[in-house]
Amino acid sequence: MRIEAKETIKHHPYYLDEGDIKNVPDEVGQMMVANGWAKNSETGEDNEPSRDPVTLDIDNSVTGIKSEVK
Repeated sequence: MRIEAKETIKHHPYYLDEGDIKNVPDEVGQMMVANGWAKNSETGEDNEPSRDPVTLDIDNSVTGIKSEVK
């Protein structure tokens, strides 16, 4: 799928700046278009990005650990 970024997208391994046009796998392009981050250059599909709050669930993180040098 060919997409055009509507804003900066950092979705590993895809890093696009606003206005960049790139071919990506269909499932990746569909997700970016559905979220309103990009528009489909082939069909013209263009969705508004959601501005609703989101919850970030972090897996396997370690916090609050201090290191000591002996």
